Amino acid sequence: TFSASMIMLPANTTKTTTKQERKEAQLSTKADHDDGIISTDKIHHDDSSTMGKSSVGSTEATEQSDFSVRKPTIQDEFKSKIVQPTNTLKKNKNVEEFTVNKLRFNSVGLLGRANEIRTLQACLDRTLEPNRRTKEIIMISGYSGTGKSALALEMNKKVNSAKRRAAFVAGKFNQYRSGEPLSAISEAFGKLCHKCMLLDDANERVKSSICEKISGALRSELKNEVHLLTRIIPNLNEMMTINAHDAAACDNINTTNSKARQAGLHFAIRVFIRIMSSYFSPLIICLDDLQWADALSLEIIELLLSDAQNGNSLMIIGCYRSNEVDGTHILSRTLRHLTDTGDESLYLTQINLGNLREKEVNQVIMALLSIDDDSRTKGLASICHKRTMGNPFFLLEFIKVLEKEGLLFFHLGLFQWKWNESNIEANTSSTKNVVHLLQVKMKKLPLEAQGFLQCAACLGSSFTLETMLSIWKHQTMFGTRSAASKRSTDELLDTMVKEEYLETPEIGNYRWAHDNVQQAASSLIDEESPASFRSYIGELWIREIDEDNLETCVFDIANLLNTITADVANIEYAKINLKAAEKAKNIAAFDSCSKYVSKGIDMLPENKWASCPDLTLKLFSLGAEAEGFLGHQSKMESYCNEVLSQKSISTLRKKDAYMSSIHSMAHAELRYEDAIDVSLDVLKSLGIRLPRGDIPCRAQAMVSLRRTVRMIKKTPVEVIDSLPVMTDPLKLATTEFIGNLGAIAFLSGKRKFALLAMLLDTRQVQTTLSHGLYHLSASSLAVLAMLTLSVLGDVDTALCIGEYALKMQEKIESEVEKARTTAILYNSIFPHVKTLQSSLKPYLEGYQSGMRT
Repeated sequence: TFSASMIMLPANTTKTTTKQERKEAQLSTKADHDDGIISTDKIHHDDSSTMGKSSVGSTEATEQSDFSVRKPTIQDEFKSKIVQPTNTLKKNKNVEEFTVNKLRFNSVGLLGRANEIRTLQACLDRTLEPNRRTKEIIMISGYSGTGKSALALEMNKKVNSAKRRAAFVAGKFNQYRSGEPLSAISEAFGKLCHKCMLLDDANERVKSSICEKISGALRSELKNEVHLLTRIIPNLNEMMTINAHDAAACDNINTTNSKARQAGLHFAIRVFIRIMSSYFSPLIICLDDLQWADALSLEIIELLLSDAQNGNSLMIIGCYRSNEVDGTHILSRTLRHLTDTGDESLYLTQINLGNLREKEVNQVIMALLSIDDDSRTKGLASICHKRTMGNPFFLLEFIKVLEKEGLLFFHLGLFQWKWNESNIEANTSSTKNVVHLLQVKMKKLPLEAQGFLQCAACLGSSFTLETMLSIWKHQTMFGTRSAASKRSTDELLDTMVKEEYLETPEIGNYRWAHDNVQQAASSLIDEESPASFRSYIGELWIREIDEDNLETCVFDIANLLNTITADVANIEYAKINLKAAEKAKNIAAFDSCSKYVSKGIDMLPENKWASCPDLTLKLFSLGAEAEGFLGHQSKMESYCNEVLSQKSISTLRKKDAYMSSIHSMAHAELRYEDAIDVSLDVLKSLGIRLPRGDIPCRAQAMVSLRRTVRMIKKTPVEVIDSLPVMTDPLKLATTEFIGNLGAIAFLSGKRKFALLAMLLDTRQVQTTLSHGLYHLSASSLAVLAMLTLSVLGDVDTALCIGEYALKMQEKIESEVEKARTTAILYNSIFPHVKTLQSSLKPYLEGYQSGMRT
């Protein structure tokens, strides 16, 4: 306890005069002001460092003067903070309340990075230039702990000081969530939506206006496909009202092939950024730890930077560990592609951060200890540099350990920091890295706290209080809770925040202070069974979460369950992997989809087709689609063969595997005749017999064409307008095979197959009239109109059928179908009977629908 008797003051100071009180108040105000104006980019404004290892180019006298002018001394702070009237001093019962004996971590800032900060400023200045729209990508590389993230966040301060409606949002990839697609991009876009909702919070009318304008623009551009974005962007549903009708309309996308699904997502994300960058200028997106990014995320980055239709300024800052990215890494290939684009509006800036030199380490220690004389800290700086090699994060953690161990302490009698260099040399040793140092520090915590850190390390780079509560309530099963411990989850979280292991960006949300801290906590897990511990956390998570909320964290749970390396059959684990694979497919992340499918199949029992046929069929069928899209032909064929060889499964249930195999034959290998033969065999097994020879095909095609046109003429308009939606699974599968076969027959370029395509189209129209609407009804009717004009020469009937097709397309409400139908009608039918001017607007709308999908 710090008492008044410890301060040796003259007797008359107990009766402080008014003049003396004013003097002390001025000292206190000056100290507070000086503390508040410290700017990380002005600590050493003469720094002449280059990319790589930083260096200080100013003279010793300048550094000494600059530092002492801005930083109050210990004695000044003591006068302003501790020397108070007696009645005030009595209130301070604990030394912990005084800031004089605290290490000044907030004053360190970005020492030794002045040149890099100037580089960032130059990039920002380009985006702020009037009438200039640039795309900036800044890649900050370096070893772990060199301050890459801190340097990137410096841009946020500069944007805020620019007094413009700009936005800085950040997302972070995680080593233990590498299988989750778009994790960092989803996080950053979610923060952007949150920023929109909080914009001008004091003025509710303006805030709602901004959200309404952005929502209106998204709906105008994306139509029903706006629901694609809600699958990957949190908070978008809050900003926009996505109703059940939108979701149902979006389900039509699931009937399209993989490439169309990917194109739809790409277009939606481009539109989202175009609109957001028009409201926030500049828009800056920071993505951390790109060395763990998934392939789809890097593809999206390249897509956004190459978007020629975005006329707004955009900046993407990427941080990655240089020692984990070599020339063959997917990130290196992405950067090479961007460099080779030749886009003059795209600027690529590379910043490489190295470790601090001993001189700069000394400056950091001087700032931490509020010491102006660099000769006093030179010896300590030499030891710290030797132990940490000048790694900034390692250095700060090492100094924390020195204070914790009592090797560095504040002497209240002398009012200054004291240390013994010989003791530090004797009681510390060089460690492998900062993770090892943190691990040693964590092992000194109580067993309960260690178990808590291990559990938190399994939840990713960030987690919610609710998730932690649901899992930690099973703490007795971890074997880490001592009998005397009674600390709640809230108390443990507060302790971890106080120890600077965790941070709280928002109420109820926690994140690791650094990925090295998470790695150190993860390393506490028993080395003999880390996989079983992680999978057990995944099991607890499944047990506690309800089905409605499983979708939001299915990637995290699957990643935990998949840490098991032994070939252990577990049907429940396989089901979770199936859910993760389906979610990945819906956002066109086929690489992640493939990995989850592979894990799920590995977890199936040996008698999988007998014990869980539905689950097995779904996994193999989904795997075939994903591998086919990725171009992995052999793996796709093995999945397909596995399904198609099962005699106990009907042709209808094998539909997806057949479609993947046929699609690969036709579009990857260009084996059109083989694909047509397989398709005809499948249709035969479904009860649809089609001719294979040229002459029979010609005869049936002409007969079927005339018969179908007569059916259209005889069917009343009211009946066509009131056609129901087709729901029969067998009919839907048949129409999908017929539509796919018709496209392949047309693409083959052979006359006999062109006649087959004509026959197939008439069958599709007949199916629509007899059984109802499906996703190809409108376009098949449009093709019939084209055949009526070109083959039968009946202009009036062709026009009538074309009008029916347009009405049918409006009922189906599919952007894919709108593009197909519009292209056929306004290319081949309406120019014969309508002016070209009247066709331009709907033709352009059809083109835009095609680009959306």
